[in-house]
Amino acid sequence: MKNILTILSTVMLLSACTGTPVQLGTKSSEPVPIGTERVITAEACGFQLLLFIPIRINDRLERAYKKIESQASGDFITDVRVQESWGWRFVGTSYCTTLHAKAVQRKFE
Repeated sequence: MKNILTILSTVMLLSACTGTPVQLGTKSSEPVPIGTERVITAEACGFQLLLFIPIRINDRLERAYKKIESQASGDFITDVRVQESWGWRFVGTSYCTTLHAKAVQRKFE
């Protein structure tokens, strides 16, 4: 019984450290189109309570990229840059992921 609890607690602790992989930029084999460019930016944050309990930490890159996709409105996303920041708070640490990208309007002929 003790071994089962040890294995279960180890699995739970290790699974808490996994994040969601995200492919940045438009998923396409076509070259970057030539068109009107605009800069889009999005940010997603999480919090580490008491330096031990993660709250919305592991999926912040995915959440930020979904915001970028929403802002692009179907335009081609390129030149994605990732910026990480953190700061001390009274009961823990906040972590933020900011994405800066270019959205290129596709021209259909």
